[in-house]
Amino acid sequence: MKKNILLTCILFISMYLVYFVHLQFIPTQKEFLVRSYFMNILIAMISLILLGIGIQKRKYNLTSLYLLTVVLKVFVYFIYFDPKFRLDGIVTKEEFFMFFIPYLLCLSAEIFLLSRRFS
Repeated sequence: MKKNILLTCILFISMYLVYFVHLQFIPTQKEFLVRSYFMNILIAMISLILLGIGIQKRKYNLTSLYLLTVVLKVFVYFIYFDPKFRLDGIVTKEEFFMFFIPYLLCLSAEIFLLSRRFS
């Protein structure tokens, strides 16, 4: 339990540091970056909780739970982020990276935290 709390704290600290660097490149999009990082952290925490329950109960198929969390992430992207990115008709590199940098960081953290649970 203490190990999971420590690793979760590391996730939050690393997300904050990456956010700070990301903000230096796109200072005009501060509010949207905050939303993007918050949504990705929230989804990552939900994924970790669902997968943690699946690991403890051992009666759930972890592959199905993981695919469910991936579908949740894609759903959030297409419902919340994609319409905002396509307001002007094109998706710029900055807009693309506003979602996918925190997404990839959270995905990496999920994989790392789950691998630590199995070791």
